[in-house]
Amino acid sequence: MRQCSPQVELAMDKICAQGCELVSAYIVALKKDESRPEFAPLDAAQRVVPLFELQAIMAVYEEKDS
Repeated sequence: MRQCSPQVELAMDKICAQGCELVSAYIVALKKDESRPEFAPLDAAQRVVPLFELQAIMAVYEEKDS
């Protein structure tokens, strides 16, 4: 993972701890710019980071399943 602000890292940790299915739901929410409690402390620029990071994490899992 890239060097992130503490707020972004905390949001990422909370999201990833919920499992792959919910991570996928958060990716969709981030793409739609939907509000979620984990995103509340993040500004618009900071919300871009978890989107790219979560997509990269899920790509690894999808690759393993192929």
